[in-house]
Amino acid sequence: MIIEILTLLIITRLLIFIIGYISVLVFSETRPAFFEIPNLFFKWDSNWYLQIAKEGYDNLTYIDNEYRSLVVFFPLYPMLIRIFSFGFFNPKIIGFIISNVALVFASVYLYKLTKLEFKDKSLAIKSVFFMLIFPVSFFFSIFYTEGLFLALAISCFYYARKKQWLIASFLGFFLSLTRSIGFLIFIPMLMEYLDLDFNAFKVKKEKVKKDILYLLLVPAGLIAYEICLWIKSKDPFVYFKAEAGWGRKLAPIFDTFYIELAKHHYYYQWIAVFTVIFVLLLIVHIYFSELRLSYTIYSLILFVLPISTTLAASIPRYCSVIFPIYISMALISKKNKYLDYFLVIFSIAMLSLMTVIFVNAWLA
Repeated sequence: MIIEILTLLIITRLLIFIIGYISVLVFSETRPAFFEIPNLFFKWDSNWYLQIAKEGYDNLTYIDNEYRSLVVFFPLYPMLIRIFSFGFFNPKIIGFIISNVALVFASVYLYKLTKLEFKDKSLAIKSVFFMLIFPVSFFFSIFYTEGLFLALAISCFYYARKKQWLIASFLGFFLSLTRSIGFLIFIPMLMEYLDLDFNAFKVKKEKVKKDILYLLLVPAGLIAYEICLWIKSKDPFVYFKAEAGWGRKLAPIFDTFYIELAKHHYYYQWIAVFTVIFVLLLIVHIYFSELRLSYTIYSLILFVLPISTTLAASIPRYCSVIFPIYISMALISKKNKYLDYFLVIFSIAMLSLMTVIFVNAWLA
């Protein structure tokens, strides 16, 4: 199992980095050395995470004469970079290593979770494969939080399904320190604790024991961060208020697609719209498949929130951490070989396209 997963990881990561490198040689006047490939993927939010890792949080950061506070970038990822840099290792390299190590754990736990649900090794491997060739899966391996978030979310689900609530809750604690929406995994975890499912949606009092208190560790991660912000700025919710400075705020779904998305190039508008339709269909399939209700709820939470904000350009990236869709793709491919061919070919083609778009910064 480990050999197969590592082989898939190596092949897909090489594919991504080589395509990104060749695209820069073709479309750009720069001629980077081959060992500089990681720098090609170091863009946008990567700079802010690196700044936090090096200098900590500057509560009042002005960029382009606008107020933008770095507190919107949650602390676990930059904190890990700072810890493992030991003060003398290159933090940029450490960040890439952390992301890829996290991706290894995400792949292993997705395999274990899928096998736990279906007792099918080939299906488990296929779900990992679809995760690694998802059109924006390069985010899992670069200086972003997606790889870490994915590893924590999947392993949290795995231990919740195993009824190991202390481990699951600790993982949820760290998840809520990774991104602002991380604490919402508390909802599907509570559903698993109460054993709520399509056929058993009634809470039985005898199932509630003292270990339910472990679940409070999940929102405790967010609360701990808010306490730190309160000490620093006297406002525990400053991260939420600062979102507007980065152009993100809650908005009607209509505004997301007809106003915000219209600011981008037409080809990216089509990519974002297709991503939403594709992921929504997979979530519907999750609902009607043999997966438990908690998977559907987790998927809906992480699907609805991105399309309800003004950061329309980030929709594919935010959807990438909805890990049940990879299990859904594996289930679909198992039932129909032609759909299997289509999903594999289409995913690799779109992954290649999105890699080229990202490294050449063609999102405007």
